[in-house]
Amino acid sequence: MLSGGRGRVSINLMQSSLRARFPGPVNFSIVDLENPRFDQPDYQEHFAAALRSGYAGEKLDLIVAVMTPSLEFAVQYGSKVFPGVPIVFMSISTPLPEKMWPGVTGVESPLGVPEIIDLALRLHPDTEAVAVITNVVDVDKDWLLAERAALLRYRNKVREIDLIGPPSPELLQKIAALPARTVVLFQLFPQDSDQLAFGAYDVLASVAQHLPTYSILPLLDRGAVGAATYDATNDAVLAGQLAARVLSGERAGDIPVVQNSHVQLSVDWRQLRRWNIPESALPPGTRVLYREPTLWQRHWQSIVAAGALIVVQSLLIVGLLWQRARRQKAEAVIRESEQRFRLVTNTAPVMIWMSGPDRSCIYFNQPWLDFTGRPLDAELGDGWAQGVHPEDRESCLATYLRAFDLRESFQMQYRLRRHDGEFRWVFDIGVPRFNSDGSFAGYIGSCLDITERKLAEEALASLGGKLIAAQEQERTRIARELHDDINQQLAFLSVSLDELKQNPPQSIAEIPGRLEGIEIQTAEISRSVQALSHRLHSSKLEYLGLVAALRGFCREFSDQHRAEVTFSHDPIPESLPDEISLCLFRVAQAALANALKHSGVRSFDVHLRSSRGGIHLNVRDGGVGFDVEKMLGGHGLGLISMRERVRFVNGEISILSKPNGGTTIEVDVPLPAEILKSQSA
Repeated sequence: MLSGGRGRVSINLMQSSLRARFPGPVNFSIVDLENPRFDQPDYQEHFAAALRSGYAGEKLDLIVAVMTPSLEFAVQYGSKVFPGVPIVFMSISTPLPEKMWPGVTGVESPLGVPEIIDLALRLHPDTEAVAVITNVVDVDKDWLLAERAALLRYRNKVREIDLIGPPSPELLQKIAALPARTVVLFQLFPQDSDQLAFGAYDVLASVAQHLPTYSILPLLDRGAVGAATYDATNDAVLAGQLAARVLSGERAGDIPVVQNSHVQLSVDWRQLRRWNIPESALPPGTRVLYREPTLWQRHWQSIVAAGALIVVQSLLIVGLLWQRARRQKAEAVIRESEQRFRLVTNTAPVMIWMSGPDRSCIYFNQPWLDFTGRPLDAELGDGWAQGVHPEDRESCLATYLRAFDLRESFQMQYRLRRHDGEFRWVFDIGVPRFNSDGSFAGYIGSCLDITERKLAEEALASLGGKLIAAQEQERTRIARELHDDINQQLAFLSVSLDELKQNPPQSIAEIPGRLEGIEIQTAEISRSVQALSHRLHSSKLEYLGLVAALRGFCREFSDQHRAEVTFSHDPIPESLPDEISLCLFRVAQAALANALKHSGVRSFDVHLRSSRGGIHLNVRDGGVGFDVEKMLGGHGLGLISMRERVRFVNGEISILSKPNGGTTIEVDVPLPAEILKSQSA
């Protein structure tokens, strides 16, 4: 890589872009052409000879030229130093011919000179002169030519003043003599030595104090009002892409030069304020840098804190005045407040308790006393702890005492004995309370009975295991049926066929009789397989619909279990969503299976009809019945499965049963709006 010194910033980005797009290994060698003598032909001849000698033993695949001097050197001496090696250039703003030299391609970058001149004259419409401060080395020459060409557009409005030369005290004297209403176009490129001696930054600091200054160099933090720069990152990425294409086998001369046309205008917010330039005058897309935060942005935390402090202090002052004005009525107000508090707490649907600063409980509301069935005197102090389950008492007291010492809110769950002797889970929340003078007064808390929620959580926690067990049980049943029934029948069929093979009929008249037995065995196997298939999945449900599938299942259920199943139905829509049909079919299966197992009878009714906005399924038996609440509390997997299936299709299921009164399972499933609409039409 050949670099003109000022292009080193883009080299790393170009390398990363190339490595990301070229799969093979790539070795880079960087040659810095930055030297005051580089413009001298003799120096370039000697430098070219040194490169030819230094790289004589290496085979190069590509030359990357960064900035104009590097490209000019590579084109002029490439055939001598690196014969036949293609060239990719970047960071080049010099106008190039439409057809480049053979074996050369690259990325042409915008200089930004017209854009920065337009910006300067837009923001300073009364400008009479533009002073160009630049040098005449390297690329500065091209910059100066571009600036003169751009200023020709404004020759009838402003005149050009060229201050050409290196940074020096003499240059400062010329700058001091510039007339008023002059805009400075600063193009002195800072050198590495500027940090140690008088240089471009010193000149810029001096001129920016007196005149608005602009540049195509990134000098906003040095006093310039605005800058126009090309996108160096995109420039390097595009060059890396071109280099990867060349290394992959494309001819550099066949790849068109890429135009990186984006120019970014940037301004220093501080300089806009200094020169009284409104932001509304900026062209769209201009970046505003170094914007100073507002008073609110700098001190919003302090302002908020001060405001909050003032509000709190004001409230405290108002409270103190109010207390002093009502001191004579304090006792009456306190009594009234206590009465109101007791009324509210005793009618609240939660159990409420209070403790004093000595950790002893001093109050329990009526719902608490009704729950425990104990008098208030028995609960006061630490008496309430006697109702806590022995397994929970130690952790409960530890949580309470730890929060009490820290003056922090707490939450805990424990089992508390109800008035009937049953331990119920409660959720207890306690918060510290304070007197009006800020002194600690104890705790106030509330309890809710969460036993039902705990049972639901436990049921859900065990549901996964029950489902797995049910799955394994079903697999075992299917395997047993296959082995004990179907497999045995197949074995008998095999024996019959083998016997037919070993002892063929002696005459044609014996053949029908021998084959009839085999036919009967085959038909029996077919019925067994069909019954097993229907239990797993009903093909009638898929092809004939819900009514036909339920009718067929009820008939098969009756035949298989020697039971009487009466199926009836009203007209229902022919096309139902698959999930609704499957839900009602499975619920009917499960309901009949449960009825056969638990009802003690063998006569059942299944009815299917349309309901208002949906489908209604009714499965009834006249058996022994059961306690619905007790059965639901047991979390039977069959009932859970039916409820979950119905809930999945947004339906509702109800179970009506009582001992010796039979059982009825009713399911209502809503139909989609489009089906209801087609029915009404």
